[in-house]
Amino acid sequence: MGKLILQNVGLVLEGGGMRGAYTAGVLDAFMDEKIKTSYVIGVSAGANNGADFMSEQRDRNKKVFVDVVKDPRHSGIWNLLREGSYFGMDFIFNTVANELIPFDYDTFYNSPTTFKVCTTNCKTGEAVYFSHRDFEPKYFAQKILRASCSLPMISSPVEIGEHTYLDGGLVDPIPIKKSIQDGNSYNIVILTRNKGYKKKPSKFNFITKIFLHKYPEIVKVLKNRYKKYNDCMDEINKLEKEGSVYVFRPQKELSVNRLEKDIKKLNDLYEQGYHEAIHQMDDFKNWLDSVQKRGTLQQT
Repeated sequence: MGKLILQNVGLVLEGGGMRGAYTAGVLDAFMDEKIKTSYVIGVSAGANNGADFMSEQRDRNKKVFVDVVKDPRHSGIWNLLREGSYFGMDFIFNTVANELIPFDYDTFYNSPTTFKVCTTNCKTGEAVYFSHRDFEPKYFAQKILRASCSLPMISSPVEIGEHTYLDGGLVDPIPIKKSIQDGNSYNIVILTRNKGYKKKPSKFNFITKIFLHKYPEIVKVLKNRYKKYNDCMDEINKLEKEGSVYVFRPQKELSVNRLEKDIKKLNDLYEQGYHEAIHQMDDFKNWLDSVQKRGTLQQT
């Protein structure tokens, strides 16, 4: 059986820090089932998962989200003091990508799939979407992907051209509307939260103002972030009921947080993502059949 190339079907990947291990498992199941889409859009950890999906490197996400976490250079307070980021960005986007678990830049760049990554402009507080074909692949991986997962206060903003950027999840946590705007009538959404999750208002508004005094628009964004997320989830739930969206989300209750360092928990979450996706595969393919009847599915 050849690869299933889904035309006019978007693959939308939520972030969530180390909860991205779940998405890694789902995407490895997709690779085993030879399922691909003509469009992928991700934010934060979802964008990094999407990049490995584009480069067709099965298991690489698992290694990045699970195996290398035990390395002290991966995350911790020492990184925050040394380079201004809790996560060792230089380690992840340079040492890991170029030495320990080499990223296939050529396959990534030459993929026929459209790949977009959401970031937040620090000056305007608005979402900015970058396409992988607009940049040299190493620059895209080391700058765009890094910016998309740079959370304020635990990561430094990333300079791209004349502007600085932070995590895209601040303003567009699950970029389903962008995918629809780009022409995808149907979408596959991979979430990293259990069904029914609602984000609550931040309790750290005063601290945020102090740390981010140079970026007043980001302070405003953080204050309203919970509303953006909850509104986005309401829209996805609506589209799911209508049949234009198929959602993969953790079925078992999550025990992994955004900054998780427990290797066993992360490996369990990866395995959960993989096995839950395989368990849903018949239902998912039935949905694909309904999409095919509308002329959007091509098999090669």
